Amino acid sequence: MSRFDMRGLARRAAALRPRRRTGTVTLPEDGTAGRERLRDLAALLCELGSDLLRAAERSSEVERTLHDVAARYGTRARCFVVPTGLFVRVGGGPDGRGGELDFAPVEGPDLRLDQVEALQALVTRMSAEEVPFDEVRRALGKNRERPERFSPSATVFGYVLLTVGLGTMRHATLPAIAGYAALGAGVGLLRLFGDRLPSARTALPVVTAILVTAAALRWAGPLLHENPAVLYIPPLIAFLPGAALTLGAIELATGAALSGLSRLAGAVSVLLLLSLGILVGSELLRPYPSGGRSAEPLGAWAPWVGVLLLGFGFLLYFSAPPRVTGWLLGALLVERLVQSTASEVAGATFGAFAAGAVLPPMATWIEKRSRTPDQVVFLPCFWLLVPGAIGLTSVSEIIVEKDTDGGLNSLVGTVITVAAIALGVLVGAGLQRRPRLLLGEPAPSTPAPGPEVRRPEAADGSGAPPAGTGG
Repeated sequence: MSRFDMRGLARRAAALRPRRRTGTVTLPEDGTAGRERLRDLAALLCELGSDLLRAAERSSEVERTLHDVAARYGTRARCFVVPTGLFVRVGGGPDGRGGELDFAPVEGPDLRLDQVEALQALVTRMSAEEVPFDEVRRALGKNRERPERFSPSATVFGYVLLTVGLGTMRHATLPAIAGYAALGAGVGLLRLFGDRLPSARTALPVVTAILVTAAALRWAGPLLHENPAVLYIPPLIAFLPGAALTLGAIELATGAALSGLSRLAGAVSVLLLLSLGILVGSELLRPYPSGGRSAEPLGAWAPWVGVLLLGFGFLLYFSAPPRVTGWLLGALLVERLVQSTASEVAGATFGAFAAGAVLPPMATWIEKRSRTPDQVVFLPCFWLLVPGAIGLTSVSEIIVEKDTDGGLNSLVGTVITVAAIALGVLVGAGLQRRPRLLLGEPAPSTPAPGPEVRRPEAADGSGAPPAGTGG
């Protein structure tokens, strides 16, 4: 029986089985860091985390990034991150006591895609090597002041493409496309001036919704022979909180309740502001009756053209680097293909789930082959799934059109869609294994070289100390 030892065979089989690599890197702890260095590191991590939140990163991802960067500098970091600010404590023991604490609010507009790419490149470098503090601060400041890649006219044209792309995906007729383009140009100009007046940012969604609604009610019927409600939503695409809704649902699902509720509350407030603007605009003017026949919708190819227009609009309006054009358009087409195919097979909810599940591995695959940060792919794809547009439609139906039954049904559908996308993203992210940086024991100190002391030799030349000297 010794030749048929089952335990031995099991051990040999286990040894032959390929082992999964966790990608964890253990770094020595810097036990000599003084309070001044810890204080500077805490302030630097707060500054870095604030910019990551402005890049629409999840709070859990921000915490993971700050932990890894702190480990690269040889110290521990404990973070408390919400979308409006973060606390960072560095140093101290494993129990969290001691060290230096700092806080930073999240202020300013969201980062553009070119700024997101530069920020992610800096984070990758800081995770790989110990970058000097002053160099990191200069890089962060330079990135915040980075000028827009395209001219104001190109930016407005990009907004027109965004509006036409979203509208074509929802309702594609030639008169409607003309209306999308005209309203998109007007809203693009309003956004251009509003971004240069920080005090007007709060009122800009309401004012824009009022003007868009009034223009649609005045000219949609007699000129375009379209239902004015078709033209309300696409021109407001830059205000739609689709990414915030999805990120909030993801954070709730991962246990970050405070961050998730904060994002969802902000998204709902934006939807209410836009609905308020649509309500005021609809009460200022009544829809003019249409004197003609409605145009025939375009073919099944129109939504796919809308996806491409949406991609080019992102490139121009959000100043994406030109080299990511092909990757971004390919990612949007793949997302649309997965969503539409899965929806045909098992319904719209499964389509949203499948599109969300494909997104993380696809973004990582693109990042490895093109050095395009995954966040540059994530943000446009979130907008492609348009949960914000569906949510605004449902809220406006309840408030403006007093269609409680239809509006509630649309609102429930929005909640289910957001939850499906969030669950899909979590499943897709769970299939990946990202490397982590952990702290180990402090590095052994090398004794300082000193003068060599010769030991007295024995009379026989053996090198042993003479008797009576004490070994």
